[in-house]
Amino acid sequence: MGAVLLAACEPGQAGDAELFDPDEVELAESDAALRNNMKPERLVVYNVNIENMIFDWKDLVHDMSRDDLRPDVFTVQQVTDADEMQRLAGYMSRRLGVKYTGVVAKANPPDRRFQNQITPRPTVTTGIIFRDARFDVVTRSSWMPWGKGLADQPKTCDERSPHSGYETLRLKLFDKVAKKNIVVVSLRHWTWHSCNTKNLFEIDEGFERGPNAHAGLGTASALHIVAGDFNEPAFEGNGDYKCWYRQMNRSVPQAQCANDDSLGFTEPAYEHCDGDRACTNRLTGIDFLFVRRSDGKKAKTDHFNVVSFDEAHQSSVKATGGDGPSNIKSRDGYNDQGPNYSQHKAMRAYVYYE
Repeated sequence: MGAVLLAACEPGQAGDAELFDPDEVELAESDAALRNNMKPERLVVYNVNIENMIFDWKDLVHDMSRDDLRPDVFTVQQVTDADEMQRLAGYMSRRLGVKYTGVVAKANPPDRRFQNQITPRPTVTTGIIFRDARFDVVTRSSWMPWGKGLADQPKTCDERSPHSGYETLRLKLFDKVAKKNIVVVSLRHWTWHSCNTKNLFEIDEGFERGPNAHAGLGTASALHIVAGDFNEPAFEGNGDYKCWYRQMNRSVPQAQCANDDSLGFTEPAYEHCDGDRACTNRLTGIDFLFVRRSDGKKAKTDHFNVVSFDEAHQSSVKATGGDGPSNIKSRDGYNDQGPNYSQHKAMRAYVYYE
């Protein structure tokens, strides 16, 4: 799915239809060439629940614009549909000087956002964005995760989510620069009941039956990247690590959990914090990024950062000379929801093949 160009200015409120949109200034070709910063030894990976792009989402793209921070892979959750994914990938392509492709779990998802910040409530699905020049899609699969029951209903991990906003998307990509395969999984797990352990073992192992059949992460890919909105923190109320997190993070002991199988992933936030619990708790919330080498060795990560709303805002001001109109004008009939680029914060890390 290729990126598409958008109009130079978005529809405005009465009286400001001619307002210049500094966000829509494209990079010159020479500038774009200087920013084609692919490195064969590592990938720049971002993750965020983008909340239907009803916030000032362009600020985050501006924060990506530094030469060494342009994404190779960007996992997103709660994107509206294929058209909105193309809007995001197209804007990234123009502002970052790198052509991006976006893939969604459902092009026209059937289910709508639960929150009521905007009317009509938009539809919702899951997506992955990647550099065209670096990756080819080898395989694509999607499935509904375990978890059912709203806040006032019985909750179970024995049934799958009935809502398109929670569909897991898996891409196997061939890295044409490193000459290696990777697997990327973008997920949003059920909000009202934690089924993370069951879902994560299924992502790792896969299964071969029914409409949700997929191949698991497998061993033929050099890196496995699993990121998204897990809808559950890493910690119990008493400060202990939860079992699902212990099973994902190879650096945390498994002994307190009924299932002692470790999935062998590295978590960049934990590594950045050097294992400090308070630091890890502060940096993760309910969104996580994990990476694993398929050869069993510990994956190397660095340059981890949680992109604060103020950091992204300041990047936008520096890039455009002022705050872009997505905070002072309506978009598609929606009123923007304050200065944040999402209700969630994006995280970023370098992940290495060796």
